[in-house]
Amino acid sequence: MDEKFLKKLRVDPEQLARLTPAEYAEVQQELLALERLHRENPLLGYEPHDKQVVFHSPPFPRSRLFLGGNRSGKTTASMVDTILQACDRDVVPQHLQQYKRWEPPFYARVVIPDLTRSLEGVTLQKFREWCPRGQLKGKSMDRAWDKVQLMLRFANGSWVQFMSNDQDLDKFGGAALHRVIFDEEPRQDIRRECLMRLIDYGGEELFSMTPLAGMSWVYDEFFEPWESGKLNPQMATILLVDMDDNPHLNEEAKEFALEGLSHEERQARKSGRFVAFAGLIYPEFREQHHVCPQPSELPHGVEVFCGIDPGYRHLCAVVYAFLDQDDRMVVFDEICLPQTRISEICKQIKVHNARWGVVPNFYVIDPAARNKNNQTGRSDQQEFADYGVYTIPGQNAVTAGINHVKERLAADKLFVAAPCQELRSEFRKYRWVKENPRTEQAATEKPVKKDDHALDALRYVVMQRPLAPAKARQRPSESRKDWMLRKSLERLRGRDRGGLEDFHGGPGVFRA
Repeated sequence: MDEKFLKKLRVDPEQLARLTPAEYAEVQQELLALERLHRENPLLGYEPHDKQVVFHSPPFPRSRLFLGGNRSGKTTASMVDTILQACDRDVVPQHLQQYKRWEPPFYARVVIPDLTRSLEGVTLQKFREWCPRGQLKGKSMDRAWDKVQLMLRFANGSWVQFMSNDQDLDKFGGAALHRVIFDEEPRQDIRRECLMRLIDYGGEELFSMTPLAGMSWVYDEFFEPWESGKLNPQMATILLVDMDDNPHLNEEAKEFALEGLSHEERQARKSGRFVAFAGLIYPEFREQHHVCPQPSELPHGVEVFCGIDPGYRHLCAVVYAFLDQDDRMVVFDEICLPQTRISEICKQIKVHNARWGVVPNFYVIDPAARNKNNQTGRSDQQEFADYGVYTIPGQNAVTAGINHVKERLAADKLFVAAPCQELRSEFRKYRWVKENPRTEQAATEKPVKKDDHALDALRYVVMQRPLAPAKARQRPSESRKDWMLRKSLERLRGRDRGGLEDFHGGPGVFRA
């Protein structure tokens, strides 16, 4: 009798050994009969753990994401669920009937990382392990497997097609599908093409993945909205599964596998959480420390600045910041408008100016706004001026600007009001490009040019008002710029502090 089968049934060998010969023979016959049933239909032995039960169970939104650590059972859950849909209902065990959504013929596509190691060593192995042989075409894996088209065919007309993330996009056309399963994170263009195949049947997509690609498009489209409570549960659900949620794993083996990993990689491989492998640019930014309440009105005597990163194709970002007499900069409001004309942006700026009762000391804009359009002969900066927003070009030394922002964060001289959601989100995601260590440019540091519009607008403001030099070394080598900054702060300190005291409200108010 197969020892693995006895272990799966949780049969205690010591108790078997204590049986009389007659009792042992009777039990052995029953176990052999049960083993034959399980060989014919392995689904009888599938007992999902608690998180897998949630993954299998209705409701069934368009997108279901099983974000799990390694060995958390994510691939097993997605492949067994696909087998349940492809098989005839009468072979599905009673305890799994509630998970069956589709009736055959059922058409599915599995997208895996590659067609060498992943296909034979992982994915097909799950079908061999769990698929009832009588349901397969020819009643065996060998007869059911189409090596040319990479399809597993079922006797009832269902089939599962296997493709890989490294194939050309034009390979992903073809027939209508009920389901697409992404075993590990796919390319975004592949995912979009696969969505087109689901239209006919109102199909669904399943993701079973360990997020090892860092803050990728899956993070932007699914995980961040889910964390912030903005993900529509009727459209998508996320299940976050830790290694520890799988009761079948050995504790010592888990620790051995995780030993020596960085904190980031351990978070991804064990807990299925998204982390920035490429390196966050602003690790100094901490929500609990640098996020403050939004004031109902601005303190008296503060200087107000407005940074603008114009953009029609993606996002126009405008940030409002004030500087107090203690050189603390507080971003108290933001405007974020996708694909918006400059006239509307200026209108919104005036609305916000009126709401706060301010006329900013200056509007600083992306220096590229000075460039003239070849067709109109005019620049964005000129167009802003046409609508009454007169701007000065910002300094676009990216590395220097990042360093100035980091200095303010480290010195507790930069805070962000809680409602500035876009800026807070960009602080959490902004990261360095992960270079190939074998290239000559491996040491080059440059940010990922994505999700940075509000940060760019802030950077222009900070470059105009960098952190004031320490008093001890302020005057001996004081530049004209430092002198002007010092004089500005001295004027601020000489004004009425009443409103500022009210806003500060004592130590720690800048912390959420």
